[in-house]
Amino acid sequence: MRNEVKKSDLSSFIENCKPLLLGVPYPCCVMDLEGSIVFSNEAAQQLMGYEGNSDYQRNFISILDEEEIDKIIAHINAVLKGERLSLQTKLRHRNGYVMKVNIVSIPIKVEGVILGICGYITDAVNEKTRLSSSITSNWDNIFSGIEICLWTLNAKTMETISISPVCQTIFGYREEDFLQNPQLWEQIILPVDKKGTFKHMELVKRGKSSLHEYSIISKSGEHKWVSDFIVPIFSEQHYAPVRLDRIVVDITKRKKAEEKLTFLAFHDSLTGLPNRRKLDHELQKALNEAKEIKRIVGLLFLDLDRFKYINDLLGHRMGDKVLQVIAERLKDSLRNDDLISRQGGDEFVILLKNLVTRKDLQEAAARINRIIAEPIRLNGNEYVLSASIGMSIFPDHGYEAEGLIQKADHAMYLAKESGGGIQAYEVGMAKRLSRKLLLEQYLHKAIEKNELYLEYQPIVDVYGKEVIGLEALLRWKHPVLGLIPPGEFIQIAEESDLIIKLGNWVMDTACKQRKRWLDMNLPNFYVSINVPAKHINLESFLQNVKDTLEHYQLPSHLLKIEITERTAMTNVQKTLNTIKELQDSGVDIILDDFGVGYSSISYLVQYPFNTIKIDKSFIAGLENKNQRAVCRTLVAMGRNLGMNVVAEGVEKLEQYQFLCSIGCHNMQGYYFSKPSNVKKVESFFKPGQKVVPDIFQ
Repeated sequence: MRNEVKKSDLSSFIENCKPLLLGVPYPCCVMDLEGSIVFSNEAAQQLMGYEGNSDYQRNFISILDEEEIDKIIAHINAVLKGERLSLQTKLRHRNGYVMKVNIVSIPIKVEGVILGICGYITDAVNEKTRLSSSITSNWDNIFSGIEICLWTLNAKTMETISISPVCQTIFGYREEDFLQNPQLWEQIILPVDKKGTFKHMELVKRGKSSLHEYSIISKSGEHKWVSDFIVPIFSEQHYAPVRLDRIVVDITKRKKAEEKLTFLAFHDSLTGLPNRRKLDHELQKALNEAKEIKRIVGLLFLDLDRFKYINDLLGHRMGDKVLQVIAERLKDSLRNDDLISRQGGDEFVILLKNLVTRKDLQEAAARINRIIAEPIRLNGNEYVLSASIGMSIFPDHGYEAEGLIQKADHAMYLAKESGGGIQAYEVGMAKRLSRKLLLEQYLHKAIEKNELYLEYQPIVDVYGKEVIGLEALLRWKHPVLGLIPPGEFIQIAEESDLIIKLGNWVMDTACKQRKRWLDMNLPNFYVSINVPAKHINLESFLQNVKDTLEHYQLPSHLLKIEITERTAMTNVQKTLNTIKELQDSGVDIILDDFGVGYSSISYLVQYPFNTIKIDKSFIAGLENKNQRAVCRTLVAMGRNLGMNVVAEGVEKLEQYQFLCSIGCHNMQGYYFSKPSNVKKVESFFKPGQKVVPDIFQ
């Protein structure tokens, strides 16, 4: 059969269909019976990196990933028998990298003879797109069953010449309906989209191809979105188009997905309320309107009091339900023009537009306070909350959106420091806030403002004379307050959910940096990060670790996680399960601050720790005979449990010598190096360099 088919038949077919094949906005190629690519459009050339006619005779097998060849050959043979198939495979770009794609393959059949294959390629990351084209009756043979409407019109009369049966799937109307009624298409376009759609059609009539998206009402009354690609076809005798060829695709699913993404970009996923981005936009609009009509704009910055205890006592799921109840109550209490936004955690901002008097804002704040104080009934129990509310007013307290939000925020913090209630902004209020509240306020924005960074302190094997690990330590430099001690801001973060946000940032940053060092071919040391109980007990923590390692393509043994005894004893079974799963995935756990007394040895032996760190308080007091005995016991205990032992806080030669004498050869502390920046760390690994050269002579 193959020998009976003339290649010129396939060439003629391509020539007839070239206007649509070239213009269709999807990667498309045509393959002959020998597997050679005899046509590819610009989208396909861009996808695969091949250009122009010089590449048309390339065999399709040559651009496949080797492991896919057998599967593709079976696929091609099935299509050449007349089947219409799709599959996921891997193509090799001209530059060498591999792409996952979906291919829809349709046999090209003319007068009952299969001439080749027409393939449409889509990105495998996205949902499979069903593709096709139309031009003559031959297209019905090629694309029958594919959910794309193929449509040919008389360019002068706009009468339908031919239309594929799929029109009924998309529009709800049959082929006969469009053939009999040239105005039917215009009638089903949604009124709001008619003007723009007709403008595109005028461009096509003047000889320009057009790709346009618009909404229609199907015969059943359903609203749908369609993509309409139209190519004008000319003849040698006419300067104006004689025919219009169209590809109409139902894109309703895609549009709904886009609408959802747009909603999520401007709304909080938990409560459905507008987020900070939406608030900024609406506040600016409200201020512009208020300036014109001489009205007042009010802001209420609201924080739920003692919400942390709800989360700690009942768990985050119940805490989320409480937030959802509060959000619904607040929405129901506002006017249609007002807006409530969730800022994160248990913070909300309420925008009150077009107020006549300042008293209106005060009354609204008092009403909201009463609403929040109403008992919340969940699972047969009642919970009563209160709120701290800060107020700022345009134009009294400023003209800029950011400044008004910040001043309402300051007022809220002062209200909280005073025990709750309502507090209007006053000049000089920021100076009256306690340092702790100021730090909490600034810490919320520290990541976004790039104020956080990591330093790394080496863990040294004194016997092997090498750095075996680096502990990543979080630092914060505020542009006004300067360096904030970690012991100060980390405690503040642990009292709220900020510690989770900071923990995720540390993990991502440390893994990214370790991957850079790996790419620099530095030695095989690990990086350890500190993880608190609130973070490790999250349901998402384990998957987050795995996703981060996968994202940076970082081997799991190069990351270690440090937890304290206190963390190990919090939610024991849950923590134990997480540790075991982490170790199964190759991430080791280090027990930090060992020996400070939060747990018994009988509990500790349950945990499969590979490394323990003796708390620096034991190292600091080694001049005391009893302290030396305790330290000797802790080292022996760790070694007897089959664990690596690291001594923290080594600062003096005497400490170093004693630890060596009792068999503790992994150490960390200022005696070797202070926590250092990335550049200094890299110098540790230069040829001939040591952490402290004199020690290793």
